[in-house]
This record gives sequence, structure tokens and C-alpha cells, in this order.
Amino acid sequence: MPKKQKSGLYRTKVKIGVDAEGKPMYKYLSARTRDELAQARQTAIEYYITGIGIESDRLFGDYAVEWFKVRKEPFISASSRSSYRTALNKHILPVFAGRNLRAIKPVELQEFVNRYAGKSATQIINIIATLRGIYRAALQDRLVAYDPTATLIRPDATPAAEKRALTPEERQRMQAIFPTHPDGLYLAILYYTGMRPGEALGLKWSDIDWRAGQIHITRDIDYAAGGVPGDLKTARARRLVPIAKPLRDLLASRRQLASAYIFPGVDGKPLCSGAVRRMWLRLMTACDLTEPIPPDERPAYFTKGDIRGQVRALITPHTLRHNFITMCWENGMDILLCQKIVGHAEFQTTRDIYTHLSNAHLDKARDSLDAMFSAPATDAAGARSG
Repeated sequence: MPKKQKSGLYRTKVKIGVDAEGKPMYKYLSARTRDELAQARQTAIEYYITGIGIESDRLFGDYAVEWFKVRKEPFISASSRSSYRTALNKHILPVFAGRNLRAIKPVELQEFVNRYAGKSATQIINIIATLRGIYRAALQDRLVAYDPTATLIRPDATPAAEKRALTPEERQRMQAIFPTHPDGLYLAILYYTGMRPGEALGLKWSDIDWRAGQIHITRDIDYAAGGVPGDLKTARARRLVPIAKPLRDLLASRRQLASAYIFPGVDGKPLCSGAVRRMWLRLMTACDLTEPIPPDERPAYFTKGDIRGQVRALITPHTLRHNFITMCWENGMDILLCQKIVGHAEFQTTRDIYTHLSNAHLDKARDSLDAMFSAPATDAAGARSG
């Protein structure tokens, strides 16, 4: 039985294991009473040996920050880190940071996510994924007896904007400026390869295999992380892209040092986000794909004459990716080959685009059938019957 020490505390020890040499390791415990010491001994056994029991509660905010730094941040891309930080700092922590984990009930979490009905699907998914990640980890750490996010229902989001391809006229206008516009090569790479914008901006001349006529996609410029070279979006994004002859001719005419970025910024670094946006607006202006920003809507933080405060583009760089897939479908390319070229991680992503395009052409076919069968019948000689 533990005896009271001169300090007035009761003291005991618990064997918690052995070291590398096989010698026993002890945890020494002290308490003011025998009952407190017995409780401390039981807690130590649960912590170091048996690993059972629910730990004391913790503030949601403290645990959420720890969860992100230890369990998420080291294992995800810079863009994903930015998404999680936004979900936490802007949306979740202002509401729940000061609450205890076990005090937050499922109905409160559902009421919270319901506030985002009508927002973008991406925002809603990020918020729910963050909440679920936190509580699943808390359940593993025995901080909660159940997961209150298990029954969360995702509210309806604002429908995503309809993706579109370029019209034949828009394609012609773009092709006309590829060889003449100072930034035409960037537009041509997006047009002829279907690359993601960050992949195109991360290209170096050394990524081009001139003999094989292919481009190696090995990096992505992540502007969520400050415009630095980062990991590709998925493992399938690391790929070889064939170079169409028009693009091969353009690249050959502007070929530079093997180690340089094709679109260099200051001091040989990638282009900064502001330069990329200005470049896109200049290109879209040349293609007649911009509209003026009304004077009362122009951002005050842009200097006078900055194109970013004068016009807005009618399409995004991603439109050219959708256009590329559309052109592949229009020309009968196998869907699996198209998936490989554009680097979609999931077959379903490419398939859904192909299916959407097929349905659109079915609608056009229906209109043609309506016109064909509504016209007056004619005989073989071309004379109207009846």
C-alpha cells in the first residue's frame, strides 16, 4: 500500500514496458490522497498499456487545429491545404471553436451545414469533409463515444455552370492568333493538348520529347500555395501528351534553353498569378471573348490602365480543356485514350463529358428528324405528292 511521503503526497509507480535493452520502464505517479493516486494509476494503465476508456473532453477548436496540422496538412497538396484552412478558419471555427467536442450534437451540425444550401457544391463538400475528418479522428482517439457527423445530409448546392466548348467561329479566331500574338503559345498549348492551366504554366522546354513528339507532364504551378511548382492533381495527371503538328511547329519556332520554363516569370521562376490573369485577358480580348466592366463595378485596387480592372473574360482557361475533349469526341477518339491524354483520375469524369455530348447531339438529331418528317413528301422525281 502506498505510503505518504515527506512532501505530503502519496507516490507509486506503474511498469509501462521495457526499453531496447529489455530493462523495465516505469511511470512514477503522485497524488494528495490514496483515492486520487488509484485514479491516476488507472489512467496511466489506460494511457500506456490497455488503451481503453474515453479521454477527457477537449475544446473543438484546439482539437481541430491539432487534427489539421498532424493528420491532414502533411499528406495533402497545397491547394487541398488551402481548401481545408478556408473551411476551418472562415466557416467552422467561428461557430464551434469554443465548444467541447462531446457537447456538439448531430442536429447542431446538420443545422450548421444547412446554412450553406444554395452555395457551391465544392464549398459544401469541403465543410462536411472537414467536420467528418475531425470527428472520425476524435472517435479513434476516444474523445467522443460516437461520430455525430455520421448522419449528416448534404444540402442542395447551386447547380454548376454549364460547361461549353468553343463555337466553330471561336476556334477559328483562336487559331488565327496562335502564331501572331505574343502570348499565343500559351493559348495554343491549352487548345491543342487539353492541359490544366497550372500544368501548362509549369512546362519547361526540357519536358518536350522532340523525337517522340510528346510532352511530359510532371509538375503543376499551384497558385493556392503562392505560385510555386507543386505536385500534380492526381497520379494519372503524370502523363505523356502527344503534340499535334500545328503545336509542334509553334513550339519549334519559339524553342529556348532546355532548363527554362516555357512561360518564365521574374528571375526564371513561374509566372505570378497577376501576370497569368493579365495574359489571359489580353488573349481573350484578341479573340473577342471579353466584355467591359461597368465603371461602377471596377475594382479600386487595380492601378489605372490595368486590364484586370477594365474587362472580364467570357470563358476560362478550363473551357479549352472541355473544348479539347469535345473535339476528341467529335472526331471519334476512344474515350479511354482521351482520358489518358487529359489525365482524368476517374474514367467516369471523361465518360460523363462524352455522355453529355452524345445527349446534345441527340437533341440536334431530334430537331433534324422533326424538320425532315414535317416537310411535304416528294416523289422520286422531286415533285410534291398529292
